[in-house]
Amino acid sequence: MKKIFFIIALILSIFTFSFGQIEKKMKDENVVAGSIIKDGKEIVGYIKRMDYEYVGGKKYPSPWSFQSEIKFIPKDIFENTKKIKNKLYKKYTPKDCDGYKYDTLIYESVKYADLTAVGTNMIPKKIFMRKVVDNKISIFHYFKTPPSVMVSQGDNNSIDKTLTDCATIQYVYRIGKDGKLKLVEDLNIEKELADCPMVVQKQQKGEYKVIGKEGSSSGLNKFINNIAYRVDVRLMAIADYNQNCK
Repeated sequence: MKKIFFIIALILSIFTFSFGQIEKKMKDENVVAGSIIKDGKEIVGYIKRMDYEYVGGKKYPSPWSFQSEIKFIPKDIFENTKKIKNKLYKKYTPKDCDGYKYDTLIYESVKYADLTAVGTNMIPKKIFMRKVVDNKISIFHYFKTPPSVMVSQGDNNSIDKTLTDCATIQYVYRIGKDGKLKLVEDLNIEKELADCPMVVQKQQKGEYKVIGKEGSSSGLNKFINNIAYRVDVRLMAIADYNQNCK
């Protein structure tokens, strides 16, 4: 019996030591456990973190970094290689795979045109976009990409504003699996969700609201909700559609 306990304890200590080494290596390499999806198959490994950028000596969150490319290393190579070199990481763009996952986050390779942008970003192109709702109408998070060159106007306020704006979530929706991706704020509820009369009627009555008492639907409140809280109102309608409409 003592021998069995000794063997179990030995196995557990080896496992704990190995796990601790991997955790340290993950921290040293600044990676997260994740996987890429390619040709319908999931390849497990580690993804290089790129969630911050330094501009003018200041640290800024950069959620747009994950939209254009990721650096990935397969699990067996990472865990069995003593010294990790940059050449062991492979760069994946949205054209190279169907998407990727890490933690509880799911990113999908999609084609999107940012019609609010200036220049080439208005042209449809493939990017990685985080999917937050997977349903009849799916919801994605999109982030604008800041210009490659930013000029400070005497202070960092202009740069701060640009990078803060770019780090603000833009909600994007897609109807069905093959629908076109569009900004949620541009959703025409009465036209695009016409196959669900209940949602259309609630929109017409002003029942999707951020302000205003429950049961009230004054013309002023309806106007304010559809202007000042346009995105929130449309997210409510989408959630209602997904839950109650075929």
